[in-house]
Amino acid sequence: MLYLITLLIPLLLLTTFIPNTTQTQLTVAPTADVTTQKCDDSFGLQRNVLERRFSTKTPYRAIANYNDTSPIYNGCHPTRIWSIIRHGTRNPSKSVILHAKTRLVELQSLILQQTKPPAHLCADDLKQLRRWNWDHIEPDDEKLLVAEGEDELIELAERMQLRFPKLLPDLYNPEWYYMKYTATQRTLKSAQSFATGLFGRHRIHAITYPQPLKRDPVLRFYKLCSRWKTDVDKNPETMFNARSFYAEPAMQSAVEQVRSSTQLSDELTDEDVQLMYTVCAFETAWQRHKSPSVWCRFFDVHSLSALEFAEDLEYYWNDGYGYDLTHRIACPAIADMFATIDTPGDRANATFYFTHSGTLLKMLAHLGVARDERPLTHKDFGKDRLWRTSEIDAFATNLAFVRYDCIEKEPQVLVMHQERVVRLPGCPQDDDLCPLSTLRRNYADSVERCDFEALCQAAN
Repeated sequence: MLYLITLLIPLLLLTTFIPNTTQTQLTVAPTADVTTQKCDDSFGLQRNVLERRFSTKTPYRAIANYNDTSPIYNGCHPTRIWSIIRHGTRNPSKSVILHAKTRLVELQSLILQQTKPPAHLCADDLKQLRRWNWDHIEPDDEKLLVAEGEDELIELAERMQLRFPKLLPDLYNPEWYYMKYTATQRTLKSAQSFATGLFGRHRIHAITYPQPLKRDPVLRFYKLCSRWKTDVDKNPETMFNARSFYAEPAMQSAVEQVRSSTQLSDELTDEDVQLMYTVCAFETAWQRHKSPSVWCRFFDVHSLSALEFAEDLEYYWNDGYGYDLTHRIACPAIADMFATIDTPGDRANATFYFTHSGTLLKMLAHLGVARDERPLTHKDFGKDRLWRTSEIDAFATNLAFVRYDCIEKEPQVLVMHQERVVRLPGCPQDDDLCPLSTLRRNYADSVERCDFEALCQAAN
């Protein structure tokens, strides 16, 4: 036996040091397959940087307040809440879906056909780009709430309940809770998801909702305003600043950066860059546990910020402070809020409305939230601004008014936006709570002199 071992040892050693010619050939002479692409990650952006620059496509997790401790104010306790909430993360519009399935597929092919792929793309990026498609989504799936949107509303409800456990009991009672949504799948599913967070999945079948309306006078008041549609929404001048910004050096620089990063200098248009940004935003918002969209790999911080600013301009002029009429017509929703928190006994203690971006932005402007000193224009990129839709109008954006009854003072109101305390103009700036009478006086025009019909009557 010892003799055999002695003979085998040299053979084993010889085998160990004979090079594997097959492996050597693969290493020395790699194929042209781009899976060997090394990565120049000079501007690869982290998820937290990306997600806070997606304008109204920002996922709520990027801006949520995860501090769910109960706000305590000595001698006062919460007795009523009125809250209005934007639906959660959804699919894009039919137009975006169609363009993604056609034009973005063309761009995908042009990038992958290049002899030398973009240097900043890693092997994993190229694999992801090769596999990318939107076969899972059809034009008829437009604007449907996705799983991430459900989770956003469930988690929001759970945090609100932890902050106000007595005000938001986990047993549903139709006399205590009033919930309403618009006639869309995304607000219906958002309402059901929010209810799941409050009461548990097995209890939501017991909840009663009023008949949803496509043109709800409180939840979607602007749909009933003919004058706003003609003077603002369909007015070409409304988009003047957003359009003009595309000619500004900052946006042209952003477009050139994306042309350089894709190596498609001649083929890529402004519209292509905007489409890439939109798909980057939606795909990243949908998946919190996966890598951001491969289309985000073509942007740096400057180009993302420029595209975000272009959308800020659009929403500022169409849904915000651009025209007085836009935010003045939010008065029915403000009046409904006061009717709920200022009239004990007549309404449910906890009112939750599920609606859309246009409603929240107009209400925020009506209240004076995120108001810059002067109107936002296409010349203001790079300047500090309060109007940032990524922060004020993400998916699942929420606004809440909580009434507190106190032992030694009049009723007070806590105002919260994105689950954070907001001190509205005209209210004490050194106190979280605003006297209800002060709040009523500040918005008296919204309640006592809200002639919506007169405001919205189209000029002859």
